[in-house]
Amino acid sequence: MDYEQLSKAALIRLLQENDAAKKAEGEDGIVISYTGRTAPWQIVRAVKPKLRNILKKYSVGAEAHQACNELWDGENLSTMVTLYKHRGQVDLIVTDPPYNTGEDFRYNDKWDKDPNDPDLGELVPKDDGSRHSKWLKFMTPRLWMMREMLKPGGVIAICIDHRELYRLGMLMDEIFHESNRLAIINWQKTTPKSQSQHVSVTTEYVLVYSKQLARTSTGTVERSALADARFGNIDNDPLSEWKQDNLTGKGASKAANYAIQSPFTGEFCDPGERHWANKRAQVKAWAEEWDVVYEDVDIGDGRGNALALLGWKAAKTEAARNKVIATAKKRAMARLAKGAWPILYWGVDGLQRPMKKVYKSLVKQGAVPQSFWISDEEGPPERLDAVSWLRNMSGRSRDGVEELDAIVGKGHAFETVKPLKLIKKIIQIWCRPGGLVLDPFAGSGTTGHAVLELNHETDADRRFILIEQGNAENGDHYAKSLTADRLKRVINGNWHAEQRDPIDGGFRFIELKREQVDGAAVTALAREEMIDLLLTGYWDRSDKAKASLHRFAAGSHKHLFAVNQRNEGFFLVWEGPDKPSKLNREAFIQIAKEAKEANLATRYHVYASLATYAGDGIEFYKIPESVLEHIGFSQRSDAYNNDTAEGEEDGAQP
Repeated sequence: MDYEQLSKAALIRLLQENDAAKKAEGEDGIVISYTGRTAPWQIVRAVKPKLRNILKKYSVGAEAHQACNELWDGENLSTMVTLYKHRGQVDLIVTDPPYNTGEDFRYNDKWDKDPNDPDLGELVPKDDGSRHSKWLKFMTPRLWMMREMLKPGGVIAICIDHRELYRLGMLMDEIFHESNRLAIINWQKTTPKSQSQHVSVTTEYVLVYSKQLARTSTGTVERSALADARFGNIDNDPLSEWKQDNLTGKGASKAANYAIQSPFTGEFCDPGERHWANKRAQVKAWAEEWDVVYEDVDIGDGRGNALALLGWKAAKTEAARNKVIATAKKRAMARLAKGAWPILYWGVDGLQRPMKKVYKSLVKQGAVPQSFWISDEEGPPERLDAVSWLRNMSGRSRDGVEELDAIVGKGHAFETVKPLKLIKKIIQIWCRPGGLVLDPFAGSGTTGHAVLELNHETDADRRFILIEQGNAENGDHYAKSLTADRLKRVINGNWHAEQRDPIDGGFRFIELKREQVDGAAVTALAREEMIDLLLTGYWDRSDKAKASLHRFAAGSHKHLFAVNQRNEGFFLVWEGPDKPSKLNREAFIQIAKEAKEANLATRYHVYASLATYAGDGIEFYKIPESVLEHIGFSQRSDAYNNDTAEGEEDGAQP
């Protein structure tokens, strides 16, 4: 930052903010100092919002779904600054930044003075003596901006390994404060390797912090007495008290639509109009814990192959089948009498439909059922502090790679991918069903995949914002070639390994441009470029968190381009920078006609450079001033440190 070019008022403000920042940094006794450190708020203030384009080629799903989710192709600090409408609105940030392993992240030295420089810089090698300070300089302003994106009760869960664990922990304590730390989770990413010379590294970490602990339900709300009363231990299970839960999930899944034969009665039980909520192999393993063995059999019920008692397929007579049932019943009854029943059980007498045990001890660790947030009686989980998740609870790194292989095929060049199970678990615990999830280091798109899958499984409506640019050696920004491709395949079911049932969902693919936003840049836009800016930047003061515009097809109307959730039309009187943009009586007549034909409400949101007509129900937005205000850049409000405007008001000379 060139201090000589700042006005007196701007310099005074910087000094005041610097004093306040130092005081705040010292509240928890943590202030990190390293070579080239600049206060993160100074760096972020220097970053300007950028222009953006919606790329329809890479966007997926119906317009209603596209309006909910966003995938941004761009440098993540600039993108977060550009996401002005979402500042203070995010429920959960879950992200996987570079671990500084050597050549896994890039740093541009120009960012020290100009964070707007679009060049991602050179890879930082393992033998770079300043690699730790470069990593800290890279992460500090981004973490500061992530905190700004969270709502007061929001939570951030950030993944890391042993290389930068201590530095990241101190940095998180400084920015979020130690008192807001919710959990340090170490999860088993792999099994021990016998060839390790010293200690085999098998775990990684997730550091979880709230923005304001007092506003975060996961840190303050105890489990209710009613919730605890629902747990019991009728079978003397040594693990803990438990309660029964549904073994099925909402919706229909072809792969999970099959019958299971009871070892007690021989009856085939199917999920009805729902589907079994766990993978077939897991259900089979649970069922066989009743000391019986199952085989796949087509029983002609129009569903997939049933899990039938071993011998059922070969038994052709009623007597033979009764013998199979009798043998299974004898073994199952003995297992029932033994106590400590398996997770899948058939009721206290063995005569019920299959159901699932949910352990109280695992709920407190965060191993919550998919319906956890649906039930208000459960309440949110308690503060986790330091916990360990075994691989069966979080998945392994290899699982993440295999999942990505199955979706997009091999050759993606990603050697480490977070398992879907881990990210889903974090989202289940710390994001409400209608919440907003942000991932500024989206990578292959695991976070978006997790949100889509959880929404499908639990009938929730969480939304996501993913930011990724990547920079492969061939210049490929894999937000297009990998992240978007993965999400598209998850939504339409066109996995590389197999065809699956499609799931509801979609997203807008938004490309961050290099040009900074100002009045001249806005008024130089073509009509479609202007619409992209309005769609991605609009927010409503009455409901900023969920404000979104659903677009009409390009070219379908002269002025009408979108509608909000109150069925109010949005109109743009704009044909380009060289043509008049005036809301006059003639333009309003056309606007009213288009609104009537589209059955819209009689409130008209109109963007134009000039208004000479003021009819009933018109909400006028002046170009460029109103557009700039919505995206966080205003010469008067000074949302992004427009020092020239402030200096002129104070009579100071820059």
